[in-house]
Amino acid sequence: MNTRLRFTLMGIVAAFAAFPVVAPGETHERQLRVTPEASCAATLPAHVAGLPKFSEALLSGRSVRIVAIGSSSTEGVGASAPTRSYPAQLRALLNLALPATEFEVINLGIGGETAAVTVERLRRDLPKQRPDLVIWQVGTNDGLRDVPIGDYERTLRSALGFLRQRGDDVMLVGMQWTRKFAANPHYLAVRDATAQIAGESGVTLISRFDAMRRLADLSGREDLIGPDQLHMNDRGYRCLAEQVAATLSHAIDYSEKPPLNDQG
Repeated sequence: MNTRLRFTLMGIVAAFAAFPVVAPGETHERQLRVTPEASCAATLPAHVAGLPKFSEALLSGRSVRIVAIGSSSTEGVGASAPTRSYPAQLRALLNLALPATEFEVINLGIGGETAAVTVERLRRDLPKQRPDLVIWQVGTNDGLRDVPIGDYERTLRSALGFLRQRGDDVMLVGMQWTRKFAANPHYLAVRDATAQIAGESGVTLISRFDAMRRLADLSGREDLIGPDQLHMNDRGYRCLAEQVAATLSHAIDYSEKPPLNDQG
């Protein structure tokens, strides 16, 4: 990659990094050409860990491969079309923000899975995908099905250890919020366990729970959830995609260098 192209790419990334800092009701239309209805007042996690493998792929100029794995919120249950799932909308946002880079977001979501079942697929299927980043949406079904908290914690710790041994960059997406779920003690226990383990492991956790609660407080409505009061709708998935994209924009490590034979 020649020097001029590298600085151009870094300038685009810097512009993208500015977009999540918005006040309620603002849009990202000027930078990302997002329609006003999609404004989600995206907020960053308290801790955003660096993503060296993702950063290297991004700054090298090659295609960037993201694997999104999880249950129905990854698969896109409740969306009006596959293109409205959060992985599809994330890919669209990234391609719009960084047109000089090709992003591939592979959707490995299967509705209804607990963490333990997803981990079986993760261990089996992830090596052949060769991802630059793994985004794992986890916890909802464990909370709703009363999976013992100790079992859940062991599953999550073991899987994060497996990913760390492989050298994978990983980001967690937590559980969704509704007023009904917020009254379920076991659901809240799984949420808290996820946050604790993410913190211990130095992994970024995107808290859908906090973001959805905040937007509901601002609007007075639970309008990110569909009629079944469980799965997110198109706008909910859009807001999640924006939250993930915003977080990624702050996790890029500019100390990563492209291969020497690719420098001009």
